[in-house]
Amino acid sequence: MRPAADILTEILADESVQLTRQDLIDLEHSLKDAIRAFLPFTSYSLYFPRQGAEPAEPRFDAGARELLLPLRLCGRTLGVFVARGVRLKAPKAMPPVYMAMAEKVLEQMLFYKRSVTDSLTGLSGREHFHKALAHEIALIRHCLEATTGGRTDPVVQCYSAAVGVILLDLDNFQWINERYGYLLGDEIARQVGKAIAAACPRQVTAARIHNDTFAILMPDASAKGAAGLAEEIRQAIGALSFQDEVTGDRIGVSASLGYANYPQCLRGAQLERTPAEAARILMRAAQKAVGTSKDHGRNLVFGFQEIVRTGGRILEALPMQRLSVTLGRGIGAQEGLRYLVWSPKFQERTIEARLSGDERLLGRSPALYKGEIVLTEVQEDIAFAEVLHAGDPAWAPEPGDRLTLIQERDSLFAAQPVEDAGGPGVAQRDMLTGLYGYRDFLSFFGRVRSRADAFTVVLCRVIMPGGEGPGKDPGREAGRDSLLKDGQKDTQKDGVDRRGGTVKRLEAAVAQVAALAEQLLLPSATTAPPPRTGDNAGQKPARAAGGRFGLGGLVHFLPGVSGAQGLARAEELCAQAAAEHGLDLAVGLFSHPFLNFAKADALDCARKALEHALLLPAPRVALFDSVSLNVSGDRLFAEGDLYAAVEEFKLSLLADAGNVLARNSLGICYAQLGKADLARREFELVVEAEPTDVMAHYNLGWARQRLGEEALARAAYQRCLELDPAHSFSLLRLGSLAEAAGDLDQAEALYARALAAPGGEASALRPLARVALAKGQADRAREHLHLAISANHNDAFALHMLAKLYLDAGEDPQIAEVLARQSAALMPERQEFWDALVKALTLQGRLDEARKAESRGRF
Repeated sequence: MRPAADILTEILADESVQLTRQDLIDLEHSLKDAIRAFLPFTSYSLYFPRQGAEPAEPRFDAGARELLLPLRLCGRTLGVFVARGVRLKAPKAMPPVYMAMAEKVLEQMLFYKRSVTDSLTGLSGREHFHKALAHEIALIRHCLEATTGGRTDPVVQCYSAAVGVILLDLDNFQWINERYGYLLGDEIARQVGKAIAAACPRQVTAARIHNDTFAILMPDASAKGAAGLAEEIRQAIGALSFQDEVTGDRIGVSASLGYANYPQCLRGAQLERTPAEAARILMRAAQKAVGTSKDHGRNLVFGFQEIVRTGGRILEALPMQRLSVTLGRGIGAQEGLRYLVWSPKFQERTIEARLSGDERLLGRSPALYKGEIVLTEVQEDIAFAEVLHAGDPAWAPEPGDRLTLIQERDSLFAAQPVEDAGGPGVAQRDMLTGLYGYRDFLSFFGRVRSRADAFTVVLCRVIMPGGEGPGKDPGREAGRDSLLKDGQKDTQKDGVDRRGGTVKRLEAAVAQVAALAEQLLLPSATTAPPPRTGDNAGQKPARAAGGRFGLGGLVHFLPGVSGAQGLARAEELCAQAAAEHGLDLAVGLFSHPFLNFAKADALDCARKALEHALLLPAPRVALFDSVSLNVSGDRLFAEGDLYAAVEEFKLSLLADAGNVLARNSLGICYAQLGKADLARREFELVVEAEPTDVMAHYNLGWARQRLGEEALARAAYQRCLELDPAHSFSLLRLGSLAEAAGDLDQAEALYARALAAPGGEASALRPLARVALAKGQADRAREHLHLAISANHNDAFALHMLAKLYLDAGEDPQIAEVLARQSAALMPERQEFWDALVKALTLQGRLDEARKAESRGRF
């Protein structure tokens, strides 16, 4: 048996993953704690001597009580740790012992690094990546508790409420392995890893999570930022070239990339999952975007939210003008979405004609659209659609054709009449229910709605028990799918095909609901239609009709029926469906006229009401109102579309000025947009309506503080503490006011209370460091900042403060450079972050780099 010491030496000598100076900077706080465990000191510093000037032995200065410990591992000096305030009883014998113990600390750090690193590429490993992503999601959720100020607020540590994940898969990598061998495949993967690492900023985590699959974690990233980095990585990989030594072949590589953002790409119950589950759902979303990139020809970048807009493709052409398409509920597709169909063979392209050697004509051919389709049945992974309009009957949609989402008002084709609309067309009736198919219902509704002054649209969906069918929990489904292998479908359990049985039960339930709806929703044949008025006088009155709305849904048009009447009928429908058939329904209604919505908006508003109904306990019935608009606004806010959310919340308040939730949400949107005066007005009304709402008082205090009304802001925060003495965010705000007034002791006491309060650990450390610096307690400030960065390694303000602390203390500018680069990369709009980087580079004599950093900071 080999001696353990020999095995350890061999492991440490492995060059695949080694400890670097950058690791010491990243893990400085852990290094300090480990050394302090066996060597008490009052303060310390870490510096990196020039190559060739490293001390080989430890030195102890008894007069200065300072011990200099070279940090050596595997014969290399990585840096020097200086411990001050040291007392040694054996000043000659103990320093070498302490140096050996410090080497053991470095060995532990190396073993940790290897445990989280992919040995082939040097990137992070799969498990470490998933833990880092879950940690980022947990930080975002914590910061969302005080979203008023946004990430640019230096008082409360906060994100911009987003994190991006990029997933990439090398194209045709298995073919390369089989054709040229796995050794060359490993070399390609290694070089791809280096290209990814070079393209990623310092704060980004890159990982290899499978053979040829890589993942990138972008903290504090918008969809635009994720798309930009993904494109940069795609180009960097495309620039790589390899040569097979046996055949001499030159081999190029490419990658298909997809990205997704949290929380924008999660919906409904998915947002309530644990951070670990939410991380898997987000990875699954990015994986679907990668699949779309490959489906569209490889070597592309696709975002998850783009799939439903431009990522669809026709899978199969079916009888009776029906199609199957690659758009499922998992990517946000819904029944009723309309798409233009176009062939990739005839997409928009540049046309050039040369008239002579110096003269040419340039132009762009327009895309040629085959027609327009509508989704009528949406399942988890695919959907079925019907052709609404055909551009040329001889040029029908076929497998491989692409889809582009449009609104009804953007249709390029004229509506085709159906029989009940007074035209010559022949409507197709659904064989199960006798109602219109969804396509024909849309044509019918598009024509008859103009002849009704008032009407109600009712959308009904069957919710199957056990999470089956269209009403199932999308969060649980996506979380489960993330654990499946690529291409695997959970269609069987205990050897029994479950999907076929589910569809049959759902179809039977729809037929039962359709029979009840005919009795309860549709008016009696003897009921006289309402008299025509205005521009509709003298026209044939519109009649009621129903249609299919996807696999488990129905839609009904009820002219002359008010919202209250429709609501009563829908509630009776739910009650009878439960009593007679044991069915659970969700029903959304829209009654026209309502506010300034056009008749063409009716189906979209009814769909929003249905989303509202799905959030309610039984009976799940919602008439489109202020709350429905509030729900829609919340979804837009979560997706990051603040301006659209503002408009939705305004409409919500126009419908009901007493909707406190909508008013508070509107105020938060204004705050995120930097409009503190408008936010204050909304928060004042919220406090007036809800005087015991802690967050309402806190939000009002923030707005007043931003507007310079410090006394009023202080009163608002104190009211928060009266309602909740442990409200950490109010303690932080009061501390900032005391600090601004020069009362450092009061500020420190308030920050300390915030640190001890639940949820205040990550937010109070940086303010405590700021107070310690103001009091001249540099070592204490450094301790607080290290803890703050450990809690959130993307706290740009803490990184900047620590860089300044190193520079002001005259310590190694190399460490300050690393910290300053990170802070500037996280928040490039902060000029002072660039100034610190310029100073760190100048102190190292790197004047050209300093000038570049200075010019970049100015712009």
